[in-house]
Amino acid sequence: MNSKQGITPETVDDLIRLWESHEGEASLNAEWYLVLGIKALEFGHPSLAYDILNCGLSLYPTHAGLTYRAALALARAGSFRSATELVNPLLASLAENDALYQDTLSLAGRLAKDCYQKLTDRGARQAAAQESASRYQTAFARTQDYFPGINAATMSVLSGDNRTGRKIADQVLATCLDLAEGADEEDYWLAATVGEAHLLLGRDEEAAQWYEKATRTAGDRVGDVASMRRQVRLLSEVISIDAAVLQALDIPKVVAFAGHMIDRPGSKATRFPPALEPQVRTGIREALDRYGAEIGYASAACGADIIFLEEMLARGAQIHIALPFRREDFVKTSIEFSGPDWVERFERVISSATAVTHATTEGYLGDDILFQYTGDLVNGMALLRAEQLAIDPLMLAVLDPDAPVKSGGTADNLSRWRRLGKPAEIIDLAQIQREAVIANGDPADDGPVDISTAAAAPQSARAIRTMLFADVVGFSKLREEAAPSFFVEFLGQIAEVIKVSDPRPVACNTWGDGLFIVFDAVAAAADFALRLRDMVVENDWTRAGLPSDTNIRIAVHAGPVYRAYDPIIERDNYFGAHVNRAARIEPVTTPGSVFVSEQTACLLAAQGSRGFACDYLGVMDFAKQYGSGALYRLRRTDEIE
Repeated sequence: MNSKQGITPETVDDLIRLWESHEGEASLNAEWYLVLGIKALEFGHPSLAYDILNCGLSLYPTHAGLTYRAALALARAGSFRSATELVNPLLASLAENDALYQDTLSLAGRLAKDCYQKLTDRGARQAAAQESASRYQTAFARTQDYFPGINAATMSVLSGDNRTGRKIADQVLATCLDLAEGADEEDYWLAATVGEAHLLLGRDEEAAQWYEKATRTAGDRVGDVASMRRQVRLLSEVISIDAAVLQALDIPKVVAFAGHMIDRPGSKATRFPPALEPQVRTGIREALDRYGAEIGYASAACGADIIFLEEMLARGAQIHIALPFRREDFVKTSIEFSGPDWVERFERVISSATAVTHATTEGYLGDDILFQYTGDLVNGMALLRAEQLAIDPLMLAVLDPDAPVKSGGTADNLSRWRRLGKPAEIIDLAQIQREAVIANGDPADDGPVDISTAAAAPQSARAIRTMLFADVVGFSKLREEAAPSFFVEFLGQIAEVIKVSDPRPVACNTWGDGLFIVFDAVAAAADFALRLRDMVVENDWTRAGLPSDTNIRIAVHAGPVYRAYDPIIERDNYFGAHVNRAARIEPVTTPGSVFVSEQTACLLAAQGSRGFACDYLGVMDFAKQYGSGALYRLRRTDEIE
């Protein structure tokens, strides 16, 4: 097969089948790898794109198009260091009149800018800002295009060169105002560029007007508006900016929700009697109005959860729902007892949700730990979304302060949230009930108690654990004579990383080049994954007789799993659907990287794990047609990967 026969995969599955059936064929020309890699990028799969393009580079190492697209794939996967290692030599090899030169120059500017945004060390940030400004200035001088121009102006100011930044901003503004006269009203990036230029020139009122136009025309593209807002916040570190500018870039407010269920019929303990629903609804509606909530995260139990979701939908807002286990089981445990009306309301909010996430798609099986896990997912999803939008999220809780604290319950979730130092607002059920008693008598007097509803749940069998899968890139191509070095040197080094782990993993296993390691705590797994990555990437493996490009893929996922004695390995082992999920993430990970599932990123955020950052990569298909999910790239907060 060659490129002349046409490469027309219409889906990601088509692309993967085509790639796997021809991977590494020496008869394929460079154009075949290039076209297939571009397709993978278009489908939003940068790690797959890099695999394809890198395979092409192994056959055609001087091909400029393959090199540029491979660098772009790495940049989109968050591998800034590896992307830079491709971009710099490529720039040196290209003629300045080559069309690819300008694209590569702008990519180099973007990489340095991304480093500036993520680094915490002042000196390193300054160096990144200067490099980015220089790259963008050169691109602007050659093209006069406003995109590298406005970035050149902003990065110049961020690097401390206000004079150059203002001069370029003035040029960009003149160009953009000319373009704006005949521009499509929907060109919100052009409007944002005019706003940014005005901002750099100290004209905050004009900047606010143009940013307001950009926000209005961007519509529901909130991610793009968030990018504009992040740029303004970066500039606010070095120049004074009027609050009206950020107000013009109005970002949807994010709310995490927790609340009690409606009391079970005949329950002795009264937290949320059905008669209080109108007052609770009013309290939720007023709180959402005050905050301007437009994106909400919650579970969907009868009572406060569903009322919150209904009120969010009434506002035209997005709702993201997390269910602790299989939908049918959730209806039985958390909806049905309240009557068919609540079941119908549950079905309506589920069908209207922007997204529904399951802690596990398996059954309840009496594992109450799943409720705590779901609470962490709700909190973590809200925190991660708010971070992407550069805002602080709010927790809204419908709570009886006198109710006993239960793991995974409303009071527990609120307490975890507050430990993060994030704002919260409480709708006090006890106060509402006292006011209702004064006005109408006791709303909780619902007749005799049905003690059958108080039966204890079975003892938990599953536990939340964090699983790490890793394998060595290119192991299948390892020469026979290198095998002893691999098992003695490579695995020996990994064993040393395990030995110094604190806390130690609770299970370890290996087969060939594969690793399976389990941790009790998500932060411990994250720390180990990064130390393992560093050990592999930083070692000179040629001294052990291994290839110089020896590398590793590492994937981490946290979820509910079973533990049992394994008679084959004669020790405890872990198994279940979430072990399989972790295994299916690893093959789509970029070499030299740690990819983590959305659940892992949520737990790190919700538990306030310090020292880690998770950069969103997008929704990706997992290996072996095991579904898809949002993935993040794990790094330390003070590093650029």
